[in-house]
Amino acid sequence: MTYQPQANNPYGFRADENAHTAESGMPKNEIGFNDQTIRQAFVRKVFTLVTIMLGVVTVMSAIPHFYRDGEKYPLREYLKKSMGLYILSLVVFLVVYFALICCENVRRSHPTNLICTGILTLSIGFVTMVMTSFYTVDSVVLAFAVTTLSCGGIVIFSMTTKRDITSMLGFAVIIGMVLMLFGFFATIWTMIFHTRTLYLIYAGFGTLVFMLYLAIDIQMIMGGRKFEIEPEEHIFAAIMLFMDIVQIFWFILSLFGDRS
Repeated sequence: MTYQPQANNPYGFRADENAHTAESGMPKNEIGFNDQTIRQAFVRKVFTLVTIMLGVVTVMSAIPHFYRDGEKYPLREYLKKSMGLYILSLVVFLVVYFALICCENVRRSHPTNLICTGILTLSIGFVTMVMTSFYTVDSVVLAFAVTTLSCGGIVIFSMTTKRDITSMLGFAVIIGMVLMLFGFFATIWTMIFHTRTLYLIYAGFGTLVFMLYLAIDIQMIMGGRKFEIEPEEHIFAAIMLFMDIVQIFWFILSLFGDRS
């Protein structure tokens, strides 16, 4: 049985399946078929949406490196000086992100949820486009390749392992708070002492943390674990997965990227 939580909590707690059968009066195999069919449709919807979102961000990030005038990249140079637009995009992202995550009415109302998801995708796309403009083409391609291989491996592992990684959800929350504090300290340290050593350590730590988040989110989307995401929350699930992968790319780019 999947417990349907109240209010804005999109997570479910998986209880004993036999209790579900007794309460519903339906045959166990029929319930399993219905649950499996709903979950499979949910998974397809989430992965389709994430693929579209990542495709948009990838195209936007590539534009500055393909638009050139002779030996110069005018758009890339323009983006490096567009910190105002960069900050505006971050603000738009944060507003829409928290609206979707915190407000059930927003993320479950069609077409409002799709419009907000589109705005979130474009804002993250612009942020990523500005970030990649500071790095060479080879660095961006390398970061993209490493991110693709890493995330692909994590997805396969999460789907095939018998270990319930969702049981580490509490630990993941704590380590996320540690990462946030470490990031704040590393940023201040870099600004004062003009050295990137501590920031690179932070980027490496952040990569591992978000890989853990990705593994947990994959299992919660697939279902059948201690914690799972409700089938109605495809927007929530897609945003979580999308942000995990984008954050991994950002951190890997910081680790291995050569500035242009």
